[in-house]
Amino acid sequence: MKDLEFNHLYDKYGNFLPSKERDIYLLREAIFGFSEIKNYLENFQGKILEVGCGPGILLNELSIAYPKNEYCGVDPFIESYSKFNNIFDSINKAKFHKNRIEDFVTDEKFDLIFSINVCEHVEDWGTYIDKTMSLLSRNGLNIILCPTYDLPYETHVIIPIIINKDFTYKIFKKRIRNYEKNLGIEGNWESVNFIKARHVKKFINAKYKGNFDLNIQDRLFKRFTDDAFFLERHGLLGKLCQLAYKIELNKFLFNFLRIPFPYMKLELENF
Repeated sequence: MKDLEFNHLYDKYGNFLPSKERDIYLLREAIFGFSEIKNYLENFQGKILEVGCGPGILLNELSIAYPKNEYCGVDPFIESYSKFNNIFDSINKAKFHKNRIEDFVTDEKFDLIFSINVCEHVEDWGTYIDKTMSLLSRNGLNIILCPTYDLPYETHVIIPIIINKDFTYKIFKKRIRNYEKNLGIEGNWESVNFIKARHVKKFINAKYKGNFDLNIQDRLFKRFTDDAFFLERHGLLGKLCQLAYKIELNKFLFNFLRIPFPYMKLELENF
């Protein structure tokens, strides 16, 4: 299955995009999510849950590409995407629930659960992992993609972390609030929990069987070459990352020197 193309999505969903910068961001993230999830759905048939489904763009595209599955989405802010109601209505097999995942109650078990850029915003990431694992069917798979903060770098606002979250906010308050205003996500900074991959690794090793996809860093560096919007959003840093990818400096830094990469893809199995 080919990756989604931006022009295809924009033609399809453009009428629902009155807030250009924020909603183009939603389309780009749907493309990224599709590229990371699609390989699990080849020759797959079962129940799928997306945590933090937003307006349902990714679920809609997955349901079209892989129609044999049942789809469910959970998001506490689903009403804020009211302009996307036509998308919700078009997913015949999907059920949407306005809930925090921590408060989501169901007797169903899911064969695949995934979340993209959600786990760094939950109140307690350990509770999140426990909750999603409790919803997983036998032999199911739980996929978590999100920024991490082992490296002192904030990937949403694209700023260095200086000492701690509070001190960083004092220095970059204006930039943080401008970022939130432009994307219509006021309060985003307060929700970030500064999750660290090393803490997650210790947590899951004691309770679950899990695997970190170390190749995610190479795919994200490649995104600076393939995604002009992603490149522009990161400014000078994006240009430097693009150059690093071309000369394979990223592999030296993150694979050989083992410098913590500020993003993780975690696969948790229920065997």
